[in-house]
Amino acid sequence: MFGGARIEMIKCLCGAWVHPRDYHRSWCLCRPCAQFAKFRLDEIEPLWPQLMTACKLTIRHYGTLYTPRIVGIYSRDGLDVLTIAVVPGQTRADYARHISRMAETFGVRRVTVRAGLKPGLVVLHLHQGDPLSAVVKPLPVPMVPDFTALPMGRRESGQTWTLRLHGGHCLVVGASDAGKGSFVQSFMRSVAGGIAAGTVRVVGFDPKGGMEMAGVAPLLARFLCDGAAEMADALEEEVTVLNERTVALRGRTRQHVATVEEPKRIILIDELATLTAYGDKKTTDRVKAALALILTKGRAAGIHVVALVQDGRKEVVPLRNLFAIRVGLRMVEPAEVDLVLGENARDRGALCDLIPRSMPGVGYVVDGDADPERIRIGYPTDADIDALVAEYTPAYAGQEH
Repeated sequence: MFGGARIEMIKCLCGAWVHPRDYHRSWCLCRPCAQFAKFRLDEIEPLWPQLMTACKLTIRHYGTLYTPRIVGIYSRDGLDVLTIAVVPGQTRADYARHISRMAETFGVRRVTVRAGLKPGLVVLHLHQGDPLSAVVKPLPVPMVPDFTALPMGRRESGQTWTLRLHGGHCLVVGASDAGKGSFVQSFMRSVAGGIAAGTVRVVGFDPKGGMEMAGVAPLLARFLCDGAAEMADALEEEVTVLNERTVALRGRTRQHVATVEEPKRIILIDELATLTAYGDKKTTDRVKAALALILTKGRAAGIHVVALVQDGRKEVVPLRNLFAIRVGLRMVEPAEVDLVLGENARDRGALCDLIPRSMPGVGYVVDGDADPERIRIGYPTDADIDALVAEYTPAYAGQEH
């Protein structure tokens, strides 16, 4: 069934690959791990040939049937990891198209597909439970924001998910009640230390009337919620600052360093489409022109855009490709996923359209790595927001800064 060998190796949690001839001897090193891996293999292996046939991943060539082989397994904390030797001519995308079939066959919550350590291998992650099922409490506020790692929530691995805003600009896309509000509140927590110190300046744009950002308004250097023309003016003012900084930095340094005199400037926009697609043409053209300059030149000058939107289509967010970091929360249609997170993102595991309404804040992040990463954003309560504002409101509150 597997080319004469039942399985080439079993990996146990001590980190060693265990070959069949050494299997019983390996128990003295990590017997419970090896035992459980073997138990899971005994469950999975009988289902494998039929599953591969149903997925049309077996190939017949000159009368010989070739079947992908399981060549490694380890199991821990509700996760089974299978290493698969693919049939020549197959790619990871061929397996990603069948993750729903695999999940049903193995009786697990979901399956994700990753690249193997070398060509000819793919790795299947069989998730028996969901480590992101519980609401994530808000993370501690860092005294000094690290823009290479702003704490925002939790990764599926259990580690802290951090936003790497230093590398560019961030676009967050999600349906109504998908968790965009939690993103705004968690982001403000992550930079509040810098706001209080004067090294971070956040300008908030809330064209829907101000309800989403009202709770953190005292932390904002400027809060705009009435009038698209006024918001276009504000963005053009940021372009002026950008041009001045670019001239000042030319020949001295390649990267802006935040100080009280020249703080890191964050443009935080809730419902970007209201400014880029749904207003009068003259104003939307001004907004798009200003944003295009900031998105292409702002990073080196210490000016970053964090924008949120419900609809990530190109005609709604024409500058979508200028956002290096993209977060996909719950979406309505499968086709939206690739439009927002990039080609084949859904095949690579970003199942934004399958996120249930009962799990706001769950999403997938693409920030330059090969695969989308599943995360859950922290959920600050109203009391958490009030405490944040009370402790970190800067001295210039109530004034334009």
